[in-house]
Amino acid sequence: MSGGVNLFGYIRAELGVGESCRLAANSLENVDIPFGIINYPVCAARQEDLTWAHKEIKEPLFNTNIFHINADQLEIAFRYDILNRRLLENRYNIAVWHWELPEFPDEFAASFKMIDEVWAPSTFIFESISKKSPVPVVKIPHGLCDNHASQTIGRKYFMLPDNRFLFLMMYDPNSSPHRKNPQGVISAFKMAFAKDESSVGLIIKINNSQIDRSVELEQLKKEIGDYKNIYIIDKVMNRNEINALMNVTNCLVSLHRSEGFGLPLAEAMACGKPVIATGWSGNMEFMNEANSCLVRYELERVGQDWGPYKAEQFWADPDIDHAAYYMKKVVEDPVWCSKTAARGKDTIQKHFSPKKSGQLMKSRLNELELL
Repeated sequence: MSGGVNLFGYIRAELGVGESCRLAANSLENVDIPFGIINYPVCAARQEDLTWAHKEIKEPLFNTNIFHINADQLEIAFRYDILNRRLLENRYNIAVWHWELPEFPDEFAASFKMIDEVWAPSTFIFESISKKSPVPVVKIPHGLCDNHASQTIGRKYFMLPDNRFLFLMMYDPNSSPHRKNPQGVISAFKMAFAKDESSVGLIIKINNSQIDRSVELEQLKKEIGDYKNIYIIDKVMNRNEINALMNVTNCLVSLHRSEGFGLPLAEAMACGKPVIATGWSGNMEFMNEANSCLVRYELERVGQDWGPYKAEQFWADPDIDHAAYYMKKVVEDPVWCSKTAARGKDTIQKHFSPKKSGQLMKSRLNELELL
């Protein structure tokens, strides 16, 4: 069996774990590791990203499997024969897992039986999984691609106003709205700016059309109230549209309670945008006081079960006043804003490039004598 990688994941899915799989493909290609991709389409998301369709294969060809399928789903995939256990035989099996809280759940432990090693995209995930893992855990951060959005897509395409400083908050309801905390961003914006302030705007971009979220939308509209300068974009976008939306806005805001890595934050920094974000969890892999606007927080109990995020765990409660302060500062101090954004872009380009990530993968696979 030849040396190389069979990459399993949501390669066509237009959501975060799909994008992480596509980033991995790009990193593998950047360092000339032979690989093929086996699409795993079992998720509630549109399956129309065909960027890597030319690398898809029907059966694994190489001696190493890398699964971009999270721990809550991997064991299920094999238990119900969505993936056949024979795929694991005589191969080294690696899982790339995301997780967003300090304690890795015991109920995910069965997935360890499927694998020989875990790759963690951040120190935060590494520390969480390492405490429970019976197999080696290696930190390999994502490698961010350049933003190649069409320059012909402007604000008009998204029906957004010109001549405003636009903040952007993005989230997928599949990733727990309570964890992503759009309400916190709305509250901070309302604290920072008046409802009739015509020089600014806030966009709440919601991904995923596969689930009913009418109740959630009504709640968001209630939070927004009579603020005409807060806009909801409720549609699935392709990668080019997402990149273009980042390009035409001025600042990304994430008052998350927890992140495993925080891919949209890193993407915004990569295209030279200032980022205002909770200063805790996986985004601290690439964010610091110099290259971004870190919002103060207090750790608190989750308090009640939100899907896999159980009541007894801890996450952050971001300081809304501090977030509002940063929202005003990025608007009122363009020189400081520009310098901060430039340092953020430099961080991503130097330390989180596809080549950098690919080199870490190649080094580890060589260490294991798999290439």
